[in-house]
Amino acid sequence: MLVRFRQVPDITDHFDAMLRAAVIPPSTANTMERRVRNSGFSALEDNDQLTVTVELPGVAKNDVAVNVHEGHLTIKAERKRPELKEQEHWIRNEMNYGTYERTLRLPYAVDVEKVSALHENGLLTVVLPKHEVAKPKQITVR
Repeated sequence: MLVRFRQVPDITDHFDAMLRAAVIPPSTANTMERRVRNSGFSALEDNDQLTVTVELPGVAKNDVAVNVHEGHLTIKAERKRPELKEQEHWIRNEMNYGTYERTLRLPYAVDVEKVSALHENGLLTVVLPKHEVAKPKQITVR
């Protein structure tokens, strides 16, 4: 039997709409700065490293900070609202601006000196090589 697919609406969008309609005057509803809610995030592990990828579209490389400290990876980013010229004003703006911060507890010790980060085409990729003590070792049985 075939069933028609219906996409379930995001409840946060409904809540935002109700709040804007009830509290925010219509003239300012579309110009409010919203905090960046969610960015796509993935963590991929192999025998030698952990690779973390975060979607940060529209975020400049200079507005991204990556920190590894005491077994945690912290990524901070800010997507800044563009400056309007004197004669410009928003008719509608549904783009997300603001800050993003994510901290991931690392599952093992990493070699902090070899950690690398690349920001390209809206994706931040952080490569965290495993420290030698965290790498699996084959033990020969005698």
